[in-house]
Amino acid sequence: MRRSGRTTRRPRPLRRGGAGAVILRSVVLVAVWVLLQGELTVGNVVAGVLVAVAISLLFPMHPRAAHRVHPIGAAVFALTLLRDLVASAWVVLVAVLRPTPERVHTEVVPVQLSTHSRLVASLVANSITLTPGTMTVDVDLTPEGHRLDVHVLGRVDHDDFVRSIRDLERRVLRAVEPLDDGPSGSATEEAP
Repeated sequence: MRRSGRTTRRPRPLRRGGAGAVILRSVVLVAVWVLLQGELTVGNVVAGVLVAVAISLLFPMHPRAAHRVHPIGAAVFALTLLRDLVASAWVVLVAVLRPTPERVHTEVVPVQLSTHSRLVASLVANSITLTPGTMTVDVDLTPEGHRLDVHVLGRVDHDDFVRSIRDLERRVLRAVEPLDDGPSGSATEEAP
C-alpha cells in the first residue's frame, strides 16, 4: 500500500504454526517460566527452554492463520484493561468497606457480542472475569455471535453495562482481528 510516496505495511497474519509464531510462543513461555521462578539464572533459562519445547511438542499450533494481531491495538487494549482493573477494584473496595444494598446487589446480565471468533469471545470473557466485581458465568454461540452471561456486583444500568462490554469487544477486535469471522469461518473452527 502506498501513501504519499511511502510504502506502509499492513500487519501480517500470525500463522499459528509458522516459525515466527513458534519462536514468539517459545520466548513468551521461557519468560513466564523465569518470572515464575523468581530469578534469572542459566538453570532457569535452560529449564524454561525445555518446558517451552515440551509444551510446543505436546500442544502444536494449528498451521492456518485465523487472526491478525495488531500491536498498537493490543497495547491500547492492555492499557485500557489495566485502567478498568484499577477502577473496578476501587468500586469493589468501597462496596466491601461501606456495604449498602445498592453496592452488594448482584445480578446476571446477558450480553450479545457481534463476533463469532472463539478467541475474541474468550479474550472478552476473560477480561470481564479478571475485572473485580464481574465474572463471566456462561458463553454460548448464537447465530448473531457469542452471548455472555455476566455476574455483576452492584446495581448497574443494563444498557450502560452492555455498552461497556461492547466497547471492550471493539478494543479486542482492534487488537486481534479475525481473518474470517463468519459462522462457518476459520476463526470459529476447532483446531485438530
